[in-house]
Amino acid sequence: MDNVNLYVLTTLAFDSRGNVAGKNVGVRFSRLDAEGHRAKGVQNEFERFSVSADWREDAETFFLGDAMLGFRFLVEEMQRAALR
Repeated sequence: MDNVNLYVLTTLAFDSRGNVAGKNVGVRFSRLDAEGHRAKGVQNEFERFSVSADWREDAETFFLGDAMLGFRFLVEEMQRAALR
């Protein structure tokens, strides 16, 4: 299975209480773009993640399974209601 690198761009920001917090500001597939983001200021950084090249197919499989589980719970609730 092939993997691709995904770069999540982050920057430091302040939350509503004035505390320093990290904030995701973008996603890139190019390390050069990520390094360019980091070079813009000391508050900028990025994290690299390895993602399956088939992530779309994996996501659809997950959503199908999740939908089937939801349907199962719906059917069980209807069965319980019918037995009352």
